[in-house]
Amino acid sequence: MSIPGIEIYRGRDEWGPIRVFEDGLRRYMAFATDAQQSCIDLLNPETLVYDYTQAMILALLYQPKPSRVTLLGLGAGSLVQTLQAYDPQLPLSVVELRPLVAEVAQQWFDLALAPPLSLHLEDASVYMGETCDRSDIIFADIYNDSGMIESQLNVDFLKNCYRNLNRDGVLVLNLWEEGRGLHPLAMQRLRDQFGEHCMSCLVEDGNLIAFAFKGGMPEDNPRRLQPLAKKLGRRLNIPLHKLVGRLKRA
Repeated sequence: MSIPGIEIYRGRDEWGPIRVFEDGLRRYMAFATDAQQSCIDLLNPETLVYDYTQAMILALLYQPKPSRVTLLGLGAGSLVQTLQAYDPQLPLSVVELRPLVAEVAQQWFDLALAPPLSLHLEDASVYMGETCDRSDIIFADIYNDSGMIESQLNVDFLKNCYRNLNRDGVLVLNLWEEGRGLHPLAMQRLRDQFGEHCMSCLVEDGNLIAFAFKGGMPEDNPRRLQPLAKKLGRRLNIPLHKLVGRLKRA
């Protein structure tokens, strides 16, 4: 996705550049020169803009009252802001490798990194191997300027995600692999860890969103899910019912 608008901030850390662009009422974070990482609507920062983040939030259909959520990869914090609006008392554990990303998210995207949110500035793989926290949902959206970090498909990483889920927890992976052919490998790795209790949702920008369920396969009939998706979509102000029909068993 090319970057629209004008550049309003540029910074750099040991992992590369971080840039912020603004186009009307939308503000973008970018790591590379020609790819958007995150976007918010300045009037409604809690409303998810991208199809792939809207697809990821479908996890709330299966865990509507999570006791804790872990997010691996912060970006501009669009998922965080949506979850904070969904339940201001929801404990969120956010893991981000790059301190400058967190600073930019706070300064330019109005992200509130305050309790009950806890921010962990470290590698997601290390965090998942060491944490004792258990979550009902784990969102993994880990990227750099070259695309998806393939450690998301590491066997030990997926085992640690499984271990750190509660009994009926859901792991959500954003698999944006830019034509590298990683989707079959990713789904096989998930099946190896979670059995056949996996689903996927292919969105228009080419991202495959994968869902893996620790407690067994949930309801996946689109007709039965549509009313729940419409209700959740109204609450979050996004058309989730349009994505339900794209959910498929892996």
